[in-house]
Amino acid sequence: MNTAAQYQSELVDSFGRIGRKLRISVTDRCNMRCMYCMPYNNTEWFEDHNILSYEEIVKLTNIFVGLGVEKIRVTGGEPTIRPNIEGLISALSEINGIKSISMTTNGLLLSEDKAKKLKEVGLEGVNISLDTFRAGRFKSICGIYGVGQVLASIKAADCAGLKLKINTVVIRGWNEDEVTDFARFARNTGHTVRFIEFMPLDGTGIWAPDRVVSKKEMVKMINANVKNLVPLHNNPSEPATLYSFADGKGTIGFIPSITEPFCKCCDRIRITSDGRFLTCLFENPGYDLKRLLRQGKSDNDIRRYLLECTKKKPEGIISIIRAKALRSTLDVMNRIGG
Repeated sequence: MNTAAQYQSELVDSFGRIGRKLRISVTDRCNMRCMYCMPYNNTEWFEDHNILSYEEIVKLTNIFVGLGVEKIRVTGGEPTIRPNIEGLISALSEINGIKSISMTTNGLLLSEDKAKKLKEVGLEGVNISLDTFRAGRFKSICGIYGVGQVLASIKAADCAGLKLKINTVVIRGWNEDEVTDFARFARNTGHTVRFIEFMPLDGTGIWAPDRVVSKKEMVKMINANVKNLVPLHNNPSEPATLYSFADGKGTIGFIPSITEPFCKCCDRIRITSDGRFLTCLFENPGYDLKRLLRQGKSDNDIRRYLLECTKKKPEGIISIIRAKALRSTLDVMNRIGG
């Protein structure tokens, strides 16, 4: 079939956005049960044969890179629980055209040795999730006791020379009173802390608009209790809006997906662990790439399919809200990938 898509060389959607950053989920499984991500009970994992193999992931990544993807982020679930994740990172690092490979992790398994090995095979950075400094609250939010392990993983990543960012999901009634603590942590350690607004992708079904703590509120808290924030030069395609402090000490980021959506500049696309292509975080069910792979479709067939699917990328979360389809159309975060 000859279509205009087969002559295109970039993943351009109908609004002119180009896919440059690919999130690859390697598993839906996790060793935490974070309330903003997974159900507390009755989790149904994908069966092993339904998960993309590393070979399939590398094949797809090669095709995506041929269409202009430049940056890769490996996600889950929790990516470090999948065996030989170092082997995948190593294989991805050999693909010409990739400018950086990073990972999002909860840090429970990111020991000094693990961080060092990942760095050696080509991983450049990690985003480590940490939503509270309090042990009891950590258990309430994440389902286990583990704050000490996460803090140790932050140190391990730093010592290994990995570029480090801390991701903090802020939920009203749960941890918004620690926003200033995290701001001070950024100042004291030099690590970038990024505050993420609570999104309606939770497996527990507790999301509601009034649980969202807005970027505007958080900036006000930090200005009043720590030191005034000063905006930095920001790339509009990046999800986080970055700030430093008036004295230049420390970096804070905000990802205001709900109150200040940045969809018009989005250059991110995703592959789920079961092989679905998502052009938008809030898209469901996406497009089945695993079926094409296992039917033996050629790279050109898959390439044409990706180009055609990308054209259908939704305008953004506001358009989904207006369609009154938000909750009914969403998957849970552990299946999508961070």
